[in-house]
Amino acid sequence: MRAVLVFVIVLCLSGCSDIQRYFTAGEVSWALKRELRDKRATQVELAKLTKFEWDALYLFGPYFPSSEVCKSLELSALECKSAITVASTDDGEMLLVFRLKKKIVHTEIHLRGYGDFVPALSEKSLRQPFTPQTAIFSVSLEGKDTNGAGWLILRPVPVRSDGVPAPPP
Repeated sequence: MRAVLVFVIVLCLSGCSDIQRYFTAGEVSWALKRELRDKRATQVELAKLTKFEWDALYLFGPYFPSSEVCKSLELSALECKSAITVASTDDGEMLLVFRLKKKIVHTEIHLRGYGDFVPALSEKSLRQPFTPQTAIFSVSLEGKDTNGAGWLILRPVPVRSDGVPAPPP
């Protein structure tokens, strides 16, 4: 009986990092999961998924150092310490930072399994934020995650100069 109890405890503890990751995902990450995984959307507009006002979104990939996040956001060391309180510490997560009038209004960890922005990072400079008008992403299924579910890739939809999404080529 004791061996079974030890086995169950070890099994539970081995999954703690996964459980903890799911609890650290933010409200935007969960909204993306609902849109992409549950409703199977093929395009997503982040402005429609947020409950707060913002004018700039910065995406930071897995393991991106907080010091570099602060440099990209042009924050002093003191501002950085109080504003950037979470960091990506895993391949499966990234940091989202929303600003309004140069002030940070929301930061959160996003689980990449709910929609992977990392390809968007290679297509757009980290120092150039997305706006509510440009934070529109097409969704494509590319490969599988570790659980066998489809890996959802989010790529920016080109936007015309008037802010309207450009038609597909």
